[in-house]
Amino acid sequence: MKKPFPFTSQKERRLWMWAFLTMLAIFATLFLGGRVIDFMVNKRIIEQSTFYLFLLLVFAFILSGFKNLNRRYEYWIYAGALAVFAMAVLRMGLSVSERSHMVEYGLLAILIYKALMERKKQDDAVTYPFLFAIVITGMIGTIDECIQYFLPYRVFDFFDIGFNFFAAFLGVFISFGTHKATHFIEKLRTKK
Repeated sequence: MKKPFPFTSQKERRLWMWAFLTMLAIFATLFLGGRVIDFMVNKRIIEQSTFYLFLLLVFAFILSGFKNLNRRYEYWIYAGALAVFAMAVLRMGLSVSERSHMVEYGLLAILIYKALMERKKQDDAVTYPFLFAIVITGMIGTIDECIQYFLPYRVFDFFDIGFNFFAAFLGVFISFGTHKATHFIEKLRTKK
């Protein structure tokens, strides 16, 4: 069967599509007017919606684990890792926008990492998907910051560029760690 060009599988195509849509959503928020953002911050809309979206994300992972019982441990590990990640972000004393950067760029990095891992699994030459995903995500964050330089109500900040790379690292690290923990649990189960 011929592989769909330029992707090595349908799963990889789907992951890249979700990564692209996530990137578009991140860039779309650049053009929200300053007044709209100020209103949402003052009414705590962003803060509250972030909490509920996080709960929805955990709930989606748990439900998807029931769909595929062979992989349910992986989903529980993801849910636990995301909960720890979210609690750490909430305790860091970060602003709402910095918290959203952690989630946005962490998710984008996970999607890119999973797409690169799928490509590697299909025997394509991806040598360092962990590092490559962090660099791609960080560069998208750098483009995001460069666009902000030209917008009157936004601020270019080198700290945010570093923060985007850090969020990408955490996202990929969580995905990598979850994958390793799942394989460890599966090995323990098969030894019984």
